[in-house]
Amino acid sequence: MKKFQAQPGFVVQAFRFALDSNAIQESALRSHCGAARAAYNWAVGWVTASWWQRKAEASY
Repeated sequence: MKKFQAQPGFVVQAFRFALDSNAIQESALRSHCGAARAAYNWAVGWVTASWWQRKAEASY
């Protein structure tokens, strides 16, 4: 994998934050992450199915 190199004259900054959540907040974060993953998987499945359908229709 190619290593990132900033262009001359540009400044690159990165920030890292630690989340210090309590039990209720952690549960909510995990729930949101699970929902995002389910939505992503649904979208990938839908696009893949559409792609295969179009490929099959092109043959006839």
